[in-house]
Amino acid sequence: MAKDSLPELELATVRTREHLTDTVNEIRRRSDVPARTRLAVAKARQRWHRDPTPLVAMGVTAAAGVAAIVVGIAIRNSPAGHLAEPPATTAFTALLPFGARGDGPSAAEQSQPGRKGRKARAKAAEESLERDPQHRARVKQRAGIAAVQRRATKNRKQAAKRSKQALKAKG
Repeated sequence: MAKDSLPELELATVRTREHLTDTVNEIRRRSDVPARTRLAVAKARQRWHRDPTPLVAMGVTAAAGVAAIVVGIAIRNSPAGHLAEPPATTAFTALLPFGARGDGPSAAEQSQPGRKGRKARAKAAEESLERDPQHRARVKQRAGIAAVQRRATKNRKQAAKRSKQALKAKG
């Protein structure tokens, strides 16, 4: 720096001042939020005019979200939205062999002697299982598997017995 000439130092000073001025201008430009916002909105509008697909997708998503909220509130406020206490006539309770949950014994159950309460419901559930073809198929399959396992165990024991006898015969 000691060997620098005066014109070079002045030139360096001018360049530094220009850089400072440019930096200050850039900071002012970036800190002008309203202008930057207007520019961003203008660019977005141009993009949306060229291709409105993202805007349409956002609109559809927003509409679906609002509709989901509205439907959820409607379900929450309806009696069907509470499974703890279903109404007496729904498709779900119609399929139950013992009526709606939480219901007391029906008039038909009260009039029949010996058919009341938990035992009657358990027996009705058992009878409905016996009539269920899928349940019968599962029971049949389990019985078949059990028979195969019994035969395998028996064959294994016989093979072990034969191998012991063969070892004794050798020894």
